[in-house]
Amino acid sequence: MAEIADVRLFKTSLDFGRFPDESNAMTWQLEMTPSVSYEDGDDFFILEIEYEVVIQELLDTANPDNSETSDLARLSFKLGSLYRVEAGDRVAPQPSELESYARTTGTLSLYPYAREFVQSMTARMGFPPLTLAPFRLPYPDVSTAPAEPVRPKRSGSQTPRKRSSR
Repeated sequence: MAEIADVRLFKTSLDFGRFPDESNAMTWQLEMTPSVSYEDGDDFFILEIEYEVVIQELLDTANPDNSETSDLARLSFKLGSLYRVEAGDRVAPQPSELESYARTTGTLSLYPYAREFVQSMTARMGFPPLTLAPFRLPYPDVSTAPAEPVRPKRSGSQTPRKRSSR
């Protein structure tokens, strides 16, 4: 059994392009790429997940399902977690087991950290705080990552609005 011992932000990159037109809705795309590092005989392994969130403006608000988009900002970051392995008399974990763990339980355990980081950073960029959709297994491949629009308000606080994926 593996127990999470530590979570760290390994790297981050933020590229702000511009603010959206106030009359246009916003959407986002998320890509997640997990990987695992483990050496035979170790009592730990490291899970790293690279995240990329692209915030986009919908250019045709009258027809949002078929609207073209324009990139507004890109947030890339890598979270890592250290897992302690309580192997006891058990055989060492196999690469296929660790890969499966990374894509399921490991990804699920780091996702709340990613959601908080994205929400905090989008607010700091001056966008409505973006709350990523809850994580569900099985997670689709990156070409079908979830997307949600956000329509900026003209004054006061700005809140995200859900829409169905394309």
